[in-house]
Amino acid sequence: MKMKNDSIVRKQMMLYMATIAVFVAVVCGALTIFYTKHYMAEKREELIQQGEKIAQAYKKGYRTGNLSELSYELQILESYMGSGVLVINENGEVALASPGFNDEFLEDNRISQTLIERVQNGEIVSVQTKSGQVSDTPMLVVGYPFSEGHLAGILMCRSLPEIEESLKEMYQISVISLFFVSFLGLIVSYMTAKYVALPLMRMNRAAKVIANGNFEERVDVTSSDELGELAQSFNHMAESLQTHEKVQKDFIANISHDLRSPLTSMQGFLTAMLDGTIPPEKREHYLKIVLEETERLSRMTQSIVELSRAQSSAILLDESDFELNELIRWNIEMLEPQLEEKNVQIHGIYEAEQTMVHGDRDKISRVLQNLLGNAAKFSPQNGIIEVETTLDKKKVLVSVKDQGPGISEEDQKYVFDRFFKTDTTRNMDKTGSGIGLAIVREFLQAHGETITVKSEKGRGATFVFSLKLAKKEN
Repeated sequence: MKMKNDSIVRKQMMLYMATIAVFVAVVCGALTIFYTKHYMAEKREELIQQGEKIAQAYKKGYRTGNLSELSYELQILESYMGSGVLVINENGEVALASPGFNDEFLEDNRISQTLIERVQNGEIVSVQTKSGQVSDTPMLVVGYPFSEGHLAGILMCRSLPEIEESLKEMYQISVISLFFVSFLGLIVSYMTAKYVALPLMRMNRAAKVIANGNFEERVDVTSSDELGELAQSFNHMAESLQTHEKVQKDFIANISHDLRSPLTSMQGFLTAMLDGTIPPEKREHYLKIVLEETERLSRMTQSIVELSRAQSSAILLDESDFELNELIRWNIEMLEPQLEEKNVQIHGIYEAEQTMVHGDRDKISRVLQNLLGNAAKFSPQNGIIEVETTLDKKKVLVSVKDQGPGISEEDQKYVFDRFFKTDTTRNMDKTGSGIGLAIVREFLQAHGETITVKSEKGRGATFVFSLKLAKKEN
């Protein structure tokens, strides 16, 4: 099935747009509530202050007998402040009105009696009236009580449509600002999405190239953040794949040569015996050579089978307590023919006279056999191999040190990988298949243990692995 091309940039942009839309909706709603409450409260306060000023002016004019200034001030309030003023007497009737209120309204006296009564009781009242209650338009009315002569209070009136028009302008400015900021946010979001997606797209393209078999493809590391770390990990993965591919190709070449050599040898000897080239008295000698070659082939195939089982998690351990020093000595004795060829000596250095450990004796014996065999194989003439045990809490550390050509720092990363052979040892190791150390690691990992290597070029190598001590020695 062909997968639908769904760009990560498009997904991120859709997410950003949805987030911004929700943010704008919430902010607009919050600003609407805030502006309305705040602005209406501000207008009420303004009308209360105007009512207080009118009351003071009226008291002054009433005492001096000069009310001309009060009429002028009412006219100014209505013209420039948009506020109408009604002065009511103690009977609830309009005693004085600003010019904006027509005579018909004054004759009808459409003011709410409840409002008048509350003002007459000395309460500052703020109400929003509908059309026709105080004026032909809805009004914000603030009643300010004051007592002077027969007067009882002042009603300050402000047109609600005018207030709403001012609020509308504020809303428009706020919405325009929000949309402008949102637009900038979308631009920044797009750039951010591209910044995040571009390295991923490059890695995707590189992954497709690698999937097609080109393991030399790499991606540029352009940052030190998580994306940079991902790019470095990707390049490390590609390098590992390239190395494994090279190792596998080398293994196929080496194993093909290793299998072909004994087969060619056996075929040649058997053909020679059949056609009479080899005389009967020498057949036994050459048959022994053929037998040795078959045993060599058997060991090679058995190693491959063991590694395959180990890497498929099919290792079954037969664990028990056994004496480690004795097992080391036994494996050294098995190597005597190989050691005598080069006059190589093995020195055993044991921290304790007896070291009881817990594990699969046969598997650990195979680990020692492979490590000691490698050490003997790569040791120079008259060389020395050191096998040392060191107690460490509930573990024992076993080290095998040789005086061979050593392993480079780069090769140490892959020395436990299957089919790997270092360039230095290729010419020295004619019989190995490059899976001995891989088997060692798999057997130890099955025990829950580890193995490490320390080496320098030209100065030998030291392999160290751990084992659990038997409980009685904990």
